[in-house]
Amino acid sequence: MSSDSQQPETGKDKAIQPHPPSEPALTGDEKRVTEEKPEEITEQDPLEIAKKEAVENRDRWVRAVADLENYKKRAIQERSAILKYKNEDLLRDLLTVTDNIQRAVDFCDKEGRSDPVVDGICMISDMLGDLLKKYGVKEIEALGQPFDPNLHEAVAKVAAQGEKPNTVIEVLERGYIYQDRLLRAAKVVVGATAEA
Repeated sequence: MSSDSQQPETGKDKAIQPHPPSEPALTGDEKRVTEEKPEEITEQDPLEIAKKEAVENRDRWVRAVADLENYKKRAIQERSAILKYKNEDLLRDLLTVTDNIQRAVDFCDKEGRSDPVVDGICMISDMLGDLLKKYGVKEIEALGQPFDPNLHEAVAKVAAQGEKPNTVIEVLERGYIYQDRLLRAAKVVVGATAEA
């Protein structure tokens, strides 16, 4: 043995070499996990993407079908309402004719006239009344009824003895209902309590 080999190495003799920071040793399973994580972040499974898109597309399709069904129902309701009330304007215009014929009949009754002309006017009045009934027009019974602002239009309020307050005591113009809709409100005079 030489004396050189037995001497301990000093710091001067030893070269300083930089070492990377030490990391704990990883097992084989840990290495696989760390290698797979970056792949999952960057790439997704195409099957999973397709499944998500399929679910979203099915939701959109279900909503579109529901919207279409709702649209069809609304269209049917609107169409049936249009058909149900299609004659409303014509019938409203006929009410003026009905009023004038009724005034002629009332005048003849007051005068006590009875001749073929009066009989003809009464027949026309009856025919027109039947025609209105055929199309679903009903007269509003107002005289003696409590005042209803949904059916009656108060033209005047008069003190009336012997009548309940807010009762219709006179009908100036008849009111009518078409199907289930107000065609024209009855113009009425309403009784009020007499003030002392």
